[in-house]
Amino acid sequence: MQALYSYFQSEQQDIARAERELVNGTEKTHELYLTVLGFLSELAHQDRLYYEDAPASLVTGKRRTAASKLNDLEFIRWLEESTEVAAAFKKSKISWQQDLDTVKQVFQHIRQQDTYLQYISGGSHGAEGQRAFLKWLIKEIFHGTETFTHFLEEKSIYWAESLDLVEGMAVKTTEVQREGGFRLVTILKDEEDDLQFMRELIQKTIRDDGYFHQLIADKTKNWDADRIALVDIILMKMALCEILNIENIPVKVSINEYIDISKDYSTPNSKGFINGVIDKLVIELKSQGKIHKTGRGLVE
Repeated sequence: MQALYSYFQSEQQDIARAERELVNGTEKTHELYLTVLGFLSELAHQDRLYYEDAPASLVTGKRRTAASKLNDLEFIRWLEESTEVAAAFKKSKISWQQDLDTVKQVFQHIRQQDTYLQYISGGSHGAEGQRAFLKWLIKEIFHGTETFTHFLEEKSIYWAESLDLVEGMAVKTTEVQREGGFRLVTILKDEEDDLQFMRELIQKTIRDDGYFHQLIADKTKNWDADRIALVDIILMKMALCEILNIENIPVKVSINEYIDISKDYSTPNSKGFINGVIDKLVIELKSQGKIHKTGRGLVE
């Protein structure tokens, strides 16, 4: 959607450039995900330094201690010892060494929170306790202070719109997999097929733009064109493209996906508007025999 929005807003409409931006944006989102994991590892390092360097109290003569530290988390140990993670960090050149001030600021915030204080004073924790704490920690990093997210948004124009997605990916990574242990998650389940789908969707949405525009115009004659958000028009064109060209995706799934996107990126009324227009068009296109679905459970 963002790639198409940029394409239609550009004076020089270049399909090849739009495709490159789409693929590049996907790669940058994965880089952001790894950056977040690297931040968690660096946060644990700051936690360790805090207790190692803590001076003795003038009152008690004792140093600060913690019954449980971030480095005791199995997930953190995996981040620091996994060859898979190390290779991914190296490939994407993930490092927080030049931005430790941000890490320290967030750590100072974290260590003052009740959940953190309760956790480090609670001794050993089982798998469920550790994961619950990690889920809280990730949420607090993203939402407890603007320091972290503001830093990421300043780092890359591609990252601002991917923060919610990456937060979810980070939380998912803390889950122990069925085969045991932790694993990095990917944005693309099947890189070759998913990239082909992405390219096909953007190419055919642009190719058939005039046709989709007319279909939508015929069903929105009573609407002032200026009142229809450009994002809504793009989402409806993408939905039509998917419904008409991607044979292995059910019509209802396509409609629901674009309605969900509209909830995040368009107006409060967009979901009902898009649903109404596309529903009418699907009925019309089916009656004309233009919608063809293949695969088990998709043939209507």
